[in-house]
Amino acid sequence: MKRFKCNRLIKALGICLVSSTILYGADHTAANASFFPQQMNAACMAEQAGFGLNCTANDVRVSKVDNITNIDNPGEAVQCVLGEEVTFLADVTITTTANERYDYSVYLPEGNWSAQDSNPNNECSILLGRTDGPGVDLEEGLDSCADISKARGFSPTHLYEQEEITLFCRDDDNSGKAEFNYCAAWHNKTGADCSENDPAAPGTPSKCRCDAFDIDVFIRPNPPQVIKTLVGTNTHTEPGGLYTFTVNFTNPNAQTSIFITSLSDEIDTAADGSYETSIDLWGATVPVGAADGIYLTNTNCAQPADIGNGPGEVLPSASYSCQFSVHIVDSDLPDDQQPELYNDLVKLALIDRNGDPVVDGNSCAAVSGIDGEHCSETRQVNVTNLPPSITVLKTASPDQVPESGGNVTYTVDVTNTSDAWDSPLLLSSLMDNKFGNLDGQGDCAINGYIAQGGTYSCSFSQFISGSQAGSHTNIVTAKALDNENDQASNADSETVVINDVPSMIDLQKTADPIEVLETGDDPSVSRSVDYTFLFSVDAAGVDTVTFSSLTDDMFGNITAECMVDTVDGAPITPTPLDGFMLDPNHNASCTIAKSLTGNASDVHVNVATINGVDDDGQAVSDFDDATVTFLPSQPATDMKFAASLLVVLELHNAGIENVNLTLMTVGGANVFTEDDTASFMLINDGGMHDSISYPACNEGQELTYNGSPNDTYSCAFTIELKPGLENTDPITFLDDVIVSVADDEGNVSTNDVAIEVNTIE
Repeated sequence: MKRFKCNRLIKALGICLVSSTILYGADHTAANASFFPQQMNAACMAEQAGFGLNCTANDVRVSKVDNITNIDNPGEAVQCVLGEEVTFLADVTITTTANERYDYSVYLPEGNWSAQDSNPNNECSILLGRTDGPGVDLEEGLDSCADISKARGFSPTHLYEQEEITLFCRDDDNSGKAEFNYCAAWHNKTGADCSENDPAAPGTPSKCRCDAFDIDVFIRPNPPQVIKTLVGTNTHTEPGGLYTFTVNFTNPNAQTSIFITSLSDEIDTAADGSYETSIDLWGATVPVGAADGIYLTNTNCAQPADIGNGPGEVLPSASYSCQFSVHIVDSDLPDDQQPELYNDLVKLALIDRNGDPVVDGNSCAAVSGIDGEHCSETRQVNVTNLPPSITVLKTASPDQVPESGGNVTYTVDVTNTSDAWDSPLLLSSLMDNKFGNLDGQGDCAINGYIAQGGTYSCSFSQFISGSQAGSHTNIVTAKALDNENDQASNADSETVVINDVPSMIDLQKTADPIEVLETGDDPSVSRSVDYTFLFSVDAAGVDTVTFSSLTDDMFGNITAECMVDTVDGAPITPTPLDGFMLDPNHNASCTIAKSLTGNASDVHVNVATINGVDDDGQAVSDFDDATVTFLPSQPATDMKFAASLLVVLELHNAGIENVNLTLMTVGGANVFTEDDTASFMLINDGGMHDSISYPACNEGQELTYNGSPNDTYSCAFTIELKPGLENTDPITFLDDVIVSVADDEGNVSTNDVAIEVNTIE
């Protein structure tokens, strides 16, 4: 914040003080004087004066700033960074060429401007001498600011020893040293017009001096940003490959050279934070070796030549760049088959013109860098895993067996076809899909190593049976591990031909009985014959036979009728023939009843065929016939007798009341409802008797009084006796026919008659 205001103190008693000084003739020269504490962030000189300045006078000036001392480390030189402030201890000499000047002040711009500039936004710091000591008080206490004179016995030079100075670092002449850039102001007249908070300002536009000269403060260069770039791929498959990088930086200092003293590539194998490998990029290249490692195969990186100020000089605003290639050989990658990661950064060392390190914000923390070392960002490359490989060959001896089976010796060869970096391989598994783990079978074993290009061989024997004719195929699978615990797997199959032993079946068909009476001319007459089908599988066979059908040249497809009910003569639960299975040297049977027709001397011959398939899928069949002869029969007749009785009733009303027909039964059966009993059936439909036609009997028929025209009623019904043609039982029938009439008072008159019919069959 600016503290000073543009006001002028009233100059009073200035002449009196000067006179007093002359009268006393005091010599205030001392060994040193002191400044008030440096006023920071204050108004600059033109703003303090309140008008524009041209500063052409030469009355008071800063003639020397020397004996500069580092406040924190007195033994070290003072350095500063352009555009930043620097604080140090120094001897400051103020000199005048005038007889007397009052209240001198030194303005130090806090930026790249002059204290005489009138921009109100500019700020300055101010050195203002005290009157105690050699800071002469020519005004006899009118104010507190030092005066200077080369007359009247006073020294024209004031020396301020080891004062603390804060200075804005600039180097306008590109000398490499900081400039003491200032403007001096003074008063020409005495007066109470200067204090610590109101320093001197020029009384006129020209009464000031602005100057700049180099002091012994070295311009410390800014550090550069080191850039590393990957050129091309960042990955190779094992065992690695070539990775190319460029490195460059630009000197950010417009006036100061920097000097590069070393350049290396730092590599963190496995990217675990430990940089194990350092390669001098100015060193010699080497050929790629077989051993795991990192090889510098190409580089155009070199220390810049000495162009007058020392080796490695990078001029202001100039750039340094180069390219190099490293070949990584890595044959043992992580055991989880993940890529091997390499973190890679470039480290270089920089000094300034004085040989001091050019420091930054510790960009080399990852590699425990020291002052002066600068590192690029990390670039990551990787080496990816390649799986190992093997081949498997399986052979069989012999390669054919009969269906009844035989011993076969299998030989397994496992060859390591991996590259050298994955060899030798550890044989970790030998499995057969039919015979299981081969470890320990025959001379086969696992957990041995197979060299690159080498072959492991072993043999084992197994009995191959002909459970299914055709062939037996089994697959052996081998697995092996490389040095990254990565697995190679391969398989091979071998087929043993199984030569078929043909299956045979036998069918025996028999008829019971083998002779039957002829059926004559009556198409409804037939003779029943039981056919038995006994089928078997030959004992010399090896396959189970599955039966599927039974056909007959006379009866067609009778498969569904054949329910197998015996095996080897013993009864079983009836089972359908279709799908029935029978082993060699066993038999089974089923019986089917069939109806035959024929005349005497006819011979019925029918042929049955049974079909099936054995375990090899081969169709099998057999057939057999059976003969049935028809015998003649003698002529014969049978006679059956049946009776149907027509009952004719005539009813006469012998009373004086009209009556109605209410009941007519035979043996309790109702004629009107035509009841049907076990021995007879009533049919009420009238009938013809003695050439006279009679109607059916009518329930409720009215018979009027005696002597009237309708006093007589006749009707007929039939009694059909069941024994006779229906069967051969004799007819024995004895039942009453009962008829009832009733008058209107409910009085009933009943008549009955007994009927008897008997036959002898």
